[in-house]
Amino acid sequence: MFTFLIAWGLIAVAAHPASAQSTVPTDVAETPPIIVIQAYREGLAGVRAANPDVHLSIGRDPSISEERILIVDYPARTGDPAGRDVQCATVNQDWTAGRAISFQVKPDHAMRMSFSFMDRNRVAYTAWIDLQAGVWQSIRIPFDTLRPNPFFQPPDAKRGAPIDVSDVKAIAFAPQDNTPGRLAIGRFFVSR
Repeated sequence: MFTFLIAWGLIAVAAHPASAQSTVPTDVAETPPIIVIQAYREGLAGVRAANPDVHLSIGRDPSISEERILIVDYPARTGDPAGRDVQCATVNQDWTAGRAISFQVKPDHAMRMSFSFMDRNRVAYTAWIDLQAGVWQSIRIPFDTLRPNPFFQPPDAKRGAPIDVSDVKAIAFAPQDNTPGRLAIGRFFVSR
């Protein structure tokens, strides 16, 4: 059901949408950033996809801000469950000053997406979010609503430990539908 890909340092979790239930209520209220997780200031440095058919680029959309955005063109689902995953290295790894992950995202069609990271205990956490087509959406995923990924945990995960966001190396995301498409995603940050 889930594949956890650690090739090339890539941390990504993919699921079949029929088996993944949304585990986190998202709070769409906009909140100011406390800690930047990834803002693409160095272009695509620290941003990668294992599949060369996933095309990544940096752009801007003045309708949300003058900040850089990541544009992802991805193929239809293949036999590789992690074949459309994108990983962003964190520029700040200690998220303890905040209470949630926040970002803006705009897919070209309605879809479900997964967002994942591993905490200091190497426990994988994943949230699945349903997104609307063609509009920017502000997403906030509170840490206290996250639960360990029910489909996969790495062998060295300290299961049963409370979530520990004091050392998070990367955040990953992937579309969970079957069709090809494009999405734009703004900076990831920690918020209150």
